[in-house]
Amino acid sequence: MLATVTILALLLVLAAATLVLQRKLPADDDELVDAIDALLPQTQCAQCGHPGCRPYAQAVAQGGDIDLCPPGGTALVHQLADLMEVDVGAQTAATADIMVAKIDERSCIGCTLCLAPCPVDAIVGAQGYLHTIIVDECTGCELCISPCPVDCITLHPVSPPEQPPKPERQGLGCINCGQCVPVCPKSLAPDQLLQLTQGRAMQAAHDLGLQDCIECSLCDKACPSKINLAELFGQAKIEDQLRVRDRDQRERSKRRFGDHVARLEARYQDAAERRRRRLLDRKLGSTRGDAQGGR
Repeated sequence: MLATVTILALLLVLAAATLVLQRKLPADDDELVDAIDALLPQTQCAQCGHPGCRPYAQAVAQGGDIDLCPPGGTALVHQLADLMEVDVGAQTAATADIMVAKIDERSCIGCTLCLAPCPVDAIVGAQGYLHTIIVDECTGCELCISPCPVDCITLHPVSPPEQPPKPERQGLGCINCGQCVPVCPKSLAPDQLLQLTQGRAMQAAHDLGLQDCIECSLCDKACPSKINLAELFGQAKIEDQLRVRDRDQRERSKRRFGDHVARLEARYQDAAERRRRRLLDRKLGSTRGDAQGGR
């Protein structure tokens, strides 16, 4: 009987551990790589030693170091450690400043050597004409600096978006009475939004309609705990907007990097095909010449 109880207890422990791991880690390797890649800054700077963020995500999924991304900094190290369930230890990459490239118009010679290295095609220019940087698309990867023969490209820091002062939560704790729900003119669930935003589950709060809140304060008046809900939601909306903007920027950089790689590959294949045709034409011409000479 004791042995049976012990076995059942072990099975329950294993089942619980399995559920925790299933919630913590994605189901398969591809999903794990996707989850890691979603955390990376998508600068495609190659400072990690890999040719882009996706290859680095694949390396981390296979057990590689999690502290090789300077743009992600220490915050990224902790996020990856939490996802991969590894000890952070001494892995604390220094956070790099947000940088964008700038071209000195007086020195640029229009050589186009900086165009191909840019992983997101953020440099616009043509042979013999002044080049310029699309600031909103530049990831500050530094890859354009080395190819420039006249050293006219430099990096400049960009101030991060200003965060408004965070309001202090007032009143008592939420008692989940639901009195704030029927008074909301946008048919939201302020009690649930409060729990999600205070718990930093911003995507879930976004999906629940956080941005639809008009901050009318009717929920404040209905709340028996006197919580300043409207003020807290106003701050949460700003944080959510910055989060969405950062996410969209990462996705845009990822798409531009994919387009850049595809374009370079197509250009390489086209050049290889032209080279093959030239060699074939040269060989055919030589064969015809030999044939005519034999006559």
